[in-house]
Amino acid sequence: MRASLLSFCYRTTRFIVTKILYFYQAIFFKPRDLEPAIKFGDIILSAITGVGAPIYNFKIPAGNTVDIFELKFSSPLIGASFKSETDVLDLWLRMGLGSITFKTITKDARLGNDKPRIQDISLNGDKGLFNSMGLPGQGVQLFSSQIPHSKLWDYDRPLGISIGGNTIQEYFENIKGINKSLTGLTRSYYFELNISCPNTENGRTLGDDPLELERLLTQVRAIINVPMCVKVSPDSSDELLNQIGEICQGMNRVFINAGNTQFKTPLQVGLKPSQFSKPKGGLSGTPIFDRTLEMVKLFSNYEIPIIATGGISNIHHIRTLKKAGATLYGMATALVFDPYCIPKINKYL
Repeated sequence: MRASLLSFCYRTTRFIVTKILYFYQAIFFKPRDLEPAIKFGDIILSAITGVGAPIYNFKIPAGNTVDIFELKFSSPLIGASFKSETDVLDLWLRMGLGSITFKTITKDARLGNDKPRIQDISLNGDKGLFNSMGLPGQGVQLFSSQIPHSKLWDYDRPLGISIGGNTIQEYFENIKGINKSLTGLTRSYYFELNISCPNTENGRTLGDDPLELERLLTQVRAIINVPMCVKVSPDSSDELLNQIGEICQGMNRVFINAGNTQFKTPLQVGLKPSQFSKPKGGLSGTPIFDRTLEMVKLFSNYEIPIIATGGISNIHHIRTLKKAGATLYGMATALVFDPYCIPKINKYL
């Protein structure tokens, strides 16, 4: 009851704030841009954290623990790589996520693409987000200095560390640097190789070449035994995904994240080109659920744990994906629209 009431309040407030923002942007001839509304919501939620125990604190029902390679997820619901703000990630853990994954870390600090770079959309009645953020972030050096002391470890839940790079060596050095900063500490974490981000200038990803992926995994495994997750693209062909599945199955302590944003142009998602700074972007949310389900079914043929990510927002999605072979369920867009879906789904797992 509490979660449903707070969910209604959150969704209503979000609707009003978004409409006011769009009205303001229209009368001042500014391009439509959802990002200020997202940032405003994060600021407000974080500001009342200290007095918000009844608003944010939800217990994870017993019996929902999932074990993968000695990682204990107290709920199979996890936060997909999308956010880096610790206060927001903290709130999601308080609401009942079994884990969160940090926004993809790259070698150097990045400002990301020009704005507007994120918009809400609706396709055939299904809500989603369309973004070309361009992986803004602090860079591996600053992240490595801060991550050992993060308050997020206090929840004793595994933390995912998403890694990006322009070359195999860059991926490897980023992993090695972060892992070194955590060596000797009692921490539960895994690395996620983001080989499927559509927001790159040349459109190429490590996921285009399975042999390069195999080389990277072999290189990492030679010195690091931390569990690894490979995040693949819904745009990849089934043939390519099968090759990746075979590689991951042959590696020690490697699992799959079946899903990321789906490559689209603004026109394909109902936006005018003037409403987006880039000619392409990544679609997320319910419109891509069917492809997520297809990928889970494909990877269920291999002896590897599967995270399903893409379009998940309710218990029916979870049950369908579990039946298809998924073990964990990653959410990002659903948490932007309504983070109270976390306790509501946990209740019925």
